Amino acid sequence: MSNNNLPTSVIEMFGKKLNFLDLGKDVGPDVPVYPGHMKTSFWWHKTHEETKFSLGESSNYPYGFGVKGIVTCDHTSTHVDAVYHFDPSKSHLSVDKITLPELITPSAWIDLSFVTGRTHITLDAVKKGLDAAEVTLKPGMSLLYWTGIEPYGETDAQYYLSQYPGLNKEATTWLLDQGLVNIGTDAASLDTPADIDYPNHTVHAEREIIHTESLVNITKIPKKKDFYFALFPLKFVGLTGSPVRAFAIWED
Repeated sequence: MSNNNLPTSVIEMFGKKLNFLDLGKDVGPDVPVYPGHMKTSFWWHKTHEETKFSLGESSNYPYGFGVKGIVTCDHTSTHVDAVYHFDPSKSHLSVDKITLPELITPSAWIDLSFVTGRTHITLDAVKKGLDAAEVTLKPGMSLLYWTGIEPYGETDAQYYLSQYPGLNKEATTWLLDQGLVNIGTDAASLDTPADIDYPNHTVHAEREIIHTESLVNITKIPKKKDFYFALFPLKFVGLTGSPVRAFAIWED
């Protein structure tokens, strides 16, 4: 379901060898989805055999072509929340309007797995994680944090979707005050399911800042800082989010 077993890929670009680590889950029918969100379904719209038959004997094309239909949600699997997701008055900040400086950023990651599930991640906890990682936040960065809930996405969907912590209002406000342009997590939401007031989403709406949910492989990034976080959503016109391909990128 996820790409946990994939090795880091080394790609040469602009005369440099860069390491790419996939931070995104697969998109498919078996991926756990946030309660109330639509599940994903694929089906054959036209099989290779059907196409070959419809082309008829006058065609020398030997294979036919296959086409599948898709039904999904704009917040399935690893995905980005556009500002429009948080605030219905901000349709002008839909997912297709997210800019490249928000999508490809310097980044750092911190371990917050010491925070108990279904509780708030406080500012003190965030600062503890930053200190342990020796990370100083700067404007234009993204910050990824690992709650430890990630493995349950493979083994226990109900636990994965219900037992993680989330950033409280004070912690979120302070993080965005540092100039972050994106916050990402391995959890299904940046808000704990125990708090239906959604303090994190509320602050992101007010500050008009995106965030990214359901990441994988954060702990496989070999450095806590000095790497780039890149995510690539589809340009769904007017939608509130999109599943993404997400990568950590660094140079040796």
